Amino acid sequence: MQKTSVRTLGASVDADDFPIVITTMPADVRQYKIAFRGFAIFVIVVAIVMVANIKTARVDAFVPVIQTIMCIADLLTAAFLFAQYSVQPRRALLALASGFVFSGLFAFLQTLAFPGAYGPGVVIGNELSTSGWLFLFWHMTFPLAAIVYALSKDVGEAANRSCRAARVTIGVTIACVVAVTALLTWGATSGAAYLPSFHKNVLEQAPFAEDVGAFLMLLSAAAIVLLFIRRRTILDQWLIVTLFAWLPNLVVASLFTVNRFTLGWYMARIYGMFAGSSLLFVLLTETLLLYTRLANALVLLRRSEQHQRLLIAELDHRVKNNLAQVSAVVTATRQGSGSIDDFVRSIAGRIQSMAAAHTLLSKSGWQNVGLDALVRTELAPYTTDTNVRISGTDVMLTSAETQALGSVLHELATNAAKYGALSTARGQVSVSWDRKPDGQEATLILEWSELGGPSVASKAQSSYGTDLIRNLIPHELGGTVDLSLVKEGVNCRIEFPVEQA
Repeated sequence: MQKTSVRTLGASVDADDFPIVITTMPADVRQYKIAFRGFAIFVIVVAIVMVANIKTARVDAFVPVIQTIMCIADLLTAAFLFAQYSVQPRRALLALASGFVFSGLFAFLQTLAFPGAYGPGVVIGNELSTSGWLFLFWHMTFPLAAIVYALSKDVGEAANRSCRAARVTIGVTIACVVAVTALLTWGATSGAAYLPSFHKNVLEQAPFAEDVGAFLMLLSAAAIVLLFIRRRTILDQWLIVTLFAWLPNLVVASLFTVNRFTLGWYMARIYGMFAGSSLLFVLLTETLLLYTRLANALVLLRRSEQHQRLLIAELDHRVKNNLAQVSAVVTATRQGSGSIDDFVRSIAGRIQSMAAAHTLLSKSGWQNVGLDALVRTELAPYTTDTNVRISGTDVMLTSAETQALGSVLHELATNAAKYGALSTARGQVSVSWDRKPDGQEATLILEWSELGGPSVASKAQSSYGTDLIRNLIPHELGGTVDLSLVKEGVNCRIEFPVEQA
């Protein structure tokens, strides 16, 4: 058997996950409640039989309308079941679909033999017996198909059965059902003179009809009991309801002498039409729900695929960007290093600083990073209980702001550790910041000041570190940097625009 499968990036949806059939779906509490209501209505209809012989107006169009609806519903149900068989070949489904084909065909043929349905007299057969015999075949073949279905539920067919082979089997089955129906109809029409009559006249039943009704009741009851014992799925549950739908007609025919066109007669057939079509309604609604679930799952999978592609593209961009930054840092550090050892220490520190900023961004999902966390992370390797003061209301930074400001803070901290306030026990670094509103944006002002360190020459030799401090913020964030080397230590004032809180 061919399997329908929809695959997307990293996921797939198979027909086994979202079956086109309801034959394998267990009945839930909702289904049981609805079925119980159908049984309750059945009890009410049977109770009405107690007053079944209340005469009402004769409506000749009633029979063709009701049974044409039944015919259409049964044949559509059979089409659904055959479609399910093509997906999950089970002999039980084939038998049940055949039963619905029988039911649909006999529902229509019986109207042709029903007196007055299409004008005076009948279209086919004898008006006193043909209609009754077609009614017998109608209500006998369906319970028999249900019994075969219940007994063969666990019997499947070859798993590698092709769709073409399934279609051939369905075609042969339908041809056999039509042939048997035609043969039985021929017997009920051509042999009407030799068969017992079901009616004394067009309105009153003969005693033979009561015996046939009792037989059909026993046959339907056997099918219901067998299905109840072996019930597992939604299909089983609603097939029981469908069989219950036949019983009021059979109760009328076997336990009570109920004439045509009386209240009980009308009620039994109306109930049979609605309840007998219930399985089609369930097949339609449950299949629609399954396809809706499948469509929703496919939408989610496509969104997941698009999201993964965006993540991969973003990751590719960030990796390339980070590699470019590392390459630039390596080149600049090599030019400003006096020895191999100095180069290794400098490059290791700068890469570790980039990694620390990356870690903070990763923890936040590459959203916003708190300035307080960034400052403390960059100063952590040099911080003691007394040498660092950090103050300011926490400000959330974007990815670009985090990476640029993190690099500048690293250069300031490294310089302070080598030559400034963090190189002595008495030195101290103060980092403070504030955000000042400026229209729709705000300006972040961060001040770095050093005290207690070695004396600093007012004119220090330019290096990669000092160039980065002075130029990275203006270039990346559109801000300003005022780096001053005073005798007491390094002072640095950084300003750049940020979003309003």
